[in-house]
Amino acid sequence: SYTLTRLGYLQPEGDGGPYRLGLALLALGTTALAGYDLRSAAAPLMREFALHNNVSISLALRDGSDMVYLETCRSQARVSVQLSAGSRVPLATTAIGRAYFAGLPQHERQALLPLLAERYGAGWPLLETRLSQACADYQALGYSASFGEYEPDVMAVGVHLPALLPGQPAMALNASGPAFAFDEAAMRQRVAPALLALRQRLSPVQA
Repeated sequence: SYTLTRLGYLQPEGDGGPYRLGLALLALGTTALAGYDLRSAAAPLMREFALHNNVSISLALRDGSDMVYLETCRSQARVSVQLSAGSRVPLATTAIGRAYFAGLPQHERQALLPLLAERYGAGWPLLETRLSQACADYQALGYSASFGEYEPDVMAVGVHLPALLPGQPAMALNASGPAFAFDEAAMRQRVAPALLALRQRLSPVQA
C-alpha cells in the first residue's frame, strides 16, 4: 500500500485508516476518465494543437499540492516533452499549476496557502513570492509561465479552465517544449497565443 500511495493510486482516509482510490487511477481506465466531459471534448483539439505546434499539451486537475494529468498529447517530433496521463507535477513551480492557482477565486487561493506552506517548509516564502507574481502576470497576460523553474530544460505556458458545470472541478491546460527548441520569446510570441485561442475554443464546451 505504501508504493500505491506514493504513486497516487491510493489515498489514506486518515491515520491508520482505510484507503480510497487516488486520482492517478484516472490514467488507467477510459471509463473513469469519460466522466470528465471536458477531457473528452478537449482531446481531439489537444491532438491537433500538439501536432501543429510541435509541443506537448496536457489537461490536469489538482490533487493536494500537485496537479495530476488527465490527458496528454504530444507531437510526433522529438522536441515534445515526455509526460503522460497520471503524471504528477507540483502546483507552485509549474505553468499548469500556476495557471490553475491564478484562475481560482481569491478565497480558494487563500485556502490553499497553508497546504503549500506545509509542503515547502523553509522554501515557501520565496515560492510564495513567485506564485504571487505568477498570479499578477496571469491577470496581465491571460496565461502563466514556467521557464526552466520546474525542470531546467522545460519551457511551458498554462491557462486556467474554470469549473462552469455543477460538480465539475476547475482544471488547467499547459503547452510545453524543451529549452533547446523553444526559448522564452517563442513560448510567449507563438505558443502562448495559440494556447489562449484553444482555451477560447473550449469555452463553449464548458458553458
